[in-house]
Amino acid sequence: MSVSAAPKPEKAQIALTLDLEMSRHYPRRGLTEWDYQKGNLDKATKAYSLKAARVAHDMGAKIHFFCVGRVLEQPDVGWLKEIIQMGHPVGNHTYDHVNVLATNPKQTPVPVPASTVAAAGTDGRAGDRTEHRDAQTGDEAPGLGISPNGFRTPGGFYKGLKGRPDLQAMLKRQGFKWISSVIRPTCPASRSRSRGRKSTTRSSPPSRRPSRSVTRRD
Repeated sequence: MSVSAAPKPEKAQIALTLDLEMSRHYPRRGLTEWDYQKGNLDKATKAYSLKAARVAHDMGAKIHFFCVGRVLEQPDVGWLKEIIQMGHPVGNHTYDHVNVLATNPKQTPVPVPASTVAAAGTDGRAGDRTEHRDAQTGDEAPGLGISPNGFRTPGGFYKGLKGRPDLQAMLKRQGFKWISSVIRPTCPASRSRSRGRKSTTRSSPPSRRPSRSVTRRD
């Protein structure tokens, strides 16, 4: 009688990601000033990000960070350089956390000066402004010595960027090979509610964020 060896248990594949931005309702409910300074990371947020990177590194894991461009305008980005030196990838999260699906300035959370739109020679579409302001989006990140590893849209959308070939084309022109844009419900109740919507953005409290899938083509 032969006894076959028990099959090895399959290992779960887990992707760790962290967006480098400030969030409304942080550190207390009702605080929304961060909507106008998403890249102005406070000391606690930077320390948390660096600590998470160190813990993951010590355990042989990687965290894929997505950085708002305005973060790089802070005087000291040494903490981010340390994260990069540990081998963690860093992707682009737009310059100032705009709604990439917006078709006019009123739909963006941060007021955009008319001069910015005029200088771009566009009709004010968020995608056009993003390309104008982030001329080096897919190139080397200033002061970091790396090229962005992927692109993540602020928030997330139930159908990703399907139906927006203009945005897909713009991101391709910027040199991106893949984007993270799809957000899916995490419980049956929210899943049934989302079926009746054309798209949905993330609106969960900071203490409980839904998972986001990474897609190479939307």
